[in-house]
This record gives sequence, C-alpha cells and structure tokens, in this order.
Amino acid sequence: MRFQNASQKTLKTVAARPVLASQSLFTCRPLLAFRHGPRLVSQCRYHSTDPERIAVLGGGIAGLSSAYYVGKQFPNSEITLFEAGNDPGGWIRTRRVDVKDAEGKEGSVLFEQGPRALRPAPATAALIQELGLINDVTYTKRTDPGATNRFIYYPDKLNRLPSKMPIEIPNLISLWRSGLLAGFLGVIKEPWEKTRPAGLVDETVGSFIARRMDKRLADNLISAGFHGIYAGDIWQLSARTLAANPWNLENTFGSVIGGFIKVQNDAVEPRGNSFVHEWDRNLMANMKKELEVDEGFWSNLTESTQFSLRNGLQQLVRALGDAVEDLGNVKVKTMAPIQSFKPLSQDGKLGVEIVSGQEGSTSTESFDLAISTLREKDLTPYVTVMTINLYYPNPHLLPVEGFGYLIPQSVPFEQNPERGLGVIFDSSAIKGQDTVSGTKLTVMMGGHWWDGWESYPTEEEGLDMAKSLLARHLNITDEPTAHYVNLAKDCIPQYTLGYQDRLAGFAERMSGEFGGRVRFVGSQFNGVGVNDCVAGAWSVARELKDGGWMGRSCGLDKVGMGERWMVVPSARMKFADKGGRD
Repeated sequence: MRFQNASQKTLKTVAARPVLASQSLFTCRPLLAFRHGPRLVSQCRYHSTDPERIAVLGGGIAGLSSAYYVGKQFPNSEITLFEAGNDPGGWIRTRRVDVKDAEGKEGSVLFEQGPRALRPAPATAALIQELGLINDVTYTKRTDPGATNRFIYYPDKLNRLPSKMPIEIPNLISLWRSGLLAGFLGVIKEPWEKTRPAGLVDETVGSFIARRMDKRLADNLISAGFHGIYAGDIWQLSARTLAANPWNLENTFGSVIGGFIKVQNDAVEPRGNSFVHEWDRNLMANMKKELEVDEGFWSNLTESTQFSLRNGLQQLVRALGDAVEDLGNVKVKTMAPIQSFKPLSQDGKLGVEIVSGQEGSTSTESFDLAISTLREKDLTPYVTVMTINLYYPNPHLLPVEGFGYLIPQSVPFEQNPERGLGVIFDSSAIKGQDTVSGTKLTVMMGGHWWDGWESYPTEEEGLDMAKSLLARHLNITDEPTAHYVNLAKDCIPQYTLGYQDRLAGFAERMSGEFGGRVRFVGSQFNGVGVNDCVAGAWSVARELKDGGWMGRSCGLDKVGMGERWMVVPSARMKFADKGGRD
C-alpha cells in the first residue's frame, strides 16, 4: 500500500492512452489514473496473449467497475459493456428536487432511491480518488449524531442502541426495560452450549442465534439488522454465508464467544487478532500492495462511520461512466439486454458467443472473454423494496437526531401493518447535500414481507402507507411538500439456506462449461453492498493480468477454497492506521 501526499503527486505524470501509434505494441496499465489533476507513471509491458475482445454483461455498479478496471488492464483490447436499459448505474439513483423551506427560501434536496451512504473501504476509496471526487465526499464522523444515535423500534417506541464501549449504564437499563434485550443471558451461557451436529452443513441465521443464544435475540435484535441490509428474513437466510465468522468460530473452537476469547488471548500484538477466511486475508494483502489512497482522505474516512457525495451516490456512477468512456477502448451499448451467452471453441481457441438486443432485433457477437454481472435465477431469490422519500419544511419534526431506526420482525402487526423495514433520518444522518433546511426522511417497506405478492402498492398507496407509519411511530402528521416513491422490484438477492453449496456447484459448472472464459461479479456473488461489488470487480480484473484470463477460474475462487479460516494479527486486515502506515 502506498500513500500519497500533495508534494509527491505533483511530481508524477501518466499518459492515459497511447499517444504514438507505436505505443499500441505495449500494454500501458496506469498504477492509478486520475480524471482530474496529477497522474501517476504507467507500468508498460508487452503482452501478446491479451484478449482481443471482452464483453461486460450488465451496467450496474459491478458492471461499470469491471469495465473500468478491465479497460485499464487491457488498453489494447476492444471492450463492450452491455446495458439493458437507457442508462447504466443499476439501483443507484439520485434525484435533486426543488423545494422551499419554512421561511420560503428556494433550494433543493436530494432523494436517494437506492443506497445513500457507504462505509469506508479501500477499493471504493481508491476508485473515488481516481475519479477526482475526493473534494465532493461528505463524511459522517464518529462523533456525529448520525453515527452515535441508531435506533430500533420495539415494541412501540424508539430504543437507542449502544454506540461505544463500555456501554452507558442508563442506556443499558433502558434497553433492558424495553424488553429488547430479552434473552441476553443466552450470550453469557453460549460457551457451554453443545456444538452443532457434525452433519449440519448450514442453518438459517435465526436458527443459529436461537440455538447458540436465544430466539428472542434473533427476533428482536438480529432481524432488525438484517432488515436494514438485506430486507430479508433471518429464518430463511444462510448463517454459513451471512454469519460466516461466528458460524466458523463455532466450527473451529466449539463456541462463538469462547472462540472469540481464545483468538484474542493468543494475540501477541496490541491490536489483537482477527479470525478471517484465507481468501479475505489475501485480498487485503493485495489491496495494501496495489491500491493508492491519499493519506488525508483515508484519515478522514477512518474517522467516519460512513460517507456519501455532495450530489448523491449517482455522482459516483456518472463519474465512473465518464471514466469508462474516456478510456477509449470501451463501447457502451444501451437498450441491449442479454438474451443468451454460450461457450465457443474454434481451432482450439475458447470464447463466448453473446446474443443481445430487444427480441426480434438481436445481434450475435463473439468474444474472447466475458464478465457477467447478470442474475442467475437458480442461485438466489430476490426481494422487492419500496422507498418513499419525504421532505418537510419544518426542520424540527424529528423527536431525536440520528441515523434512523430499523423495525424487527417481532414488532406486533398493529404497530407495523405497512410492513415497514425501517426509516432513515436523511437530514440528520447525511449532511452537505441539501441547500435548504428541513426534515428529510426515507421510509423503507416490503422486502421479505412482500414475498409471494402478485401486486404491490401503487405510488399513491405507498405514500399514504409511509405517512401512516410515521404518524404512528414518530407522531409526524405534517404533510410533506415533496416526495418520491420508488418500487425496486427484485432488487436485493437473498442468500438463503444452502447458498454456499449452490454457489460451489454453480462455480464448478461454469468453470467446466466455459473453461474460464466467463467470470462472475456482482451482488449475487460478492455481497449486496456497493463496496462488495467494487472490490469484487477490482479483484476479478487483477486476476486476469499476465495471462490469468486464460485460466479456468470463473472468478468465484473463494467458494472453491472451502472453509479455510485462520487467525491473523488484526493489523493485517487494516488497510492502514490513521497515520497512513501499514
């Protein structure tokens, strides 16, 4: 890992593309290319075995990131990005809406239809820097209300979660009286619980928590967190996948709590130890070696719990799209849904045949390599989520400042008939995006609660449901002066029971069928977050270099490694400390 300071950056330059015709004989891969400002020196090497044509299937954040990284990796290759719609970007959508505040001042507010903030992560940080967006980053510092005040609604009121250790005694007493901590004694007794049967290869998150600790903790606390991330049902989601660390602590040490204590007791460094999968350890080691992040930027990130951009997260998508076009070797085809892709073999050379376009007007092309971010219907189901953005001129509507609250599965139906998942206090949680004061909220509804529904609420019905929920939970009865309702159908993959075995079987079949000519990236494979998709795209792209694209991998190497968990010093899993040192 290399950190830059301002004086160092001014001494470095790079050519974004070949300037002379003779340079086309070389592969020029920038260590780090900025769209604005100083650039770094390239590493130029000749590769006679680079793929001539590469396809990227899907134009969401995973597809755009893949096209960007692969376009830099192979500047002499012809790359085509296929996007089914009019505009790449996937679920990351931002709207700027004109409003008036309580005093009649005109301005605008941002409505995020999808993700609105990211946690600090090395690959995403490096990408933001390469795109020249550092000055547009807005931070939620660890001391801000958006970081310290997070709530769970149970059973009929907001309960603030602890934000630091040791836990404040009044906060602990309040949580205990609310009933939210019912079953907490199960955590204390966990080291003495029987280890799971040897033949149990997976179980649901709910079952795992209930078996090791207490069902009430699963229903009251854990289900709320999974509503916020996956909009999913903990009694369907895979513990082996989504609670992989505690699942494997039990597998290795016989106990989750006991295993954690042993891992820390064996530490010889002051930062302690971490229990990690070998693949994740190797990924972090590669990021430390190869990613460059400005020291001041990373310091700001590590002092924050989350960050966004002044013009919303779609600003990242648009900048990334511009950077992809600026590479010069990537063609973006919109309104070009993929109808099919299959393996090709001609004269001993493997490839992929891709059929794209609208039905009745398709085209067939062949490629040496494809990176797919498309959905695999047999791997995971999906859930549908409705988000309702609301703006009120009154800046004092919220009873508390903070990030917002989540609603667990145990909340009685009469307190949540709308099937809400949670509410984000946007005007409190994320600063620096709106030009006027007021109260801005996002209500999230649906997810697994709407599984099996043949139809969903209309926009008008969704708005009424959101207002009803806010009146009941927060006593907000004002009428919003601006709103936007978005129904995201089948937006979040659900890693349900048995996912790891399905993924392993899928990876084996794809490697055998395509011989490594198709690699898979995206929320169905790497994790549902933006950071997961960016890191997955970066990792797959780096594995293609030096002839790696001709190997038999399908990009899902982690699942092929099995459960190779290990204890490592925690410092190895930190990108850097606040001073910019390893």
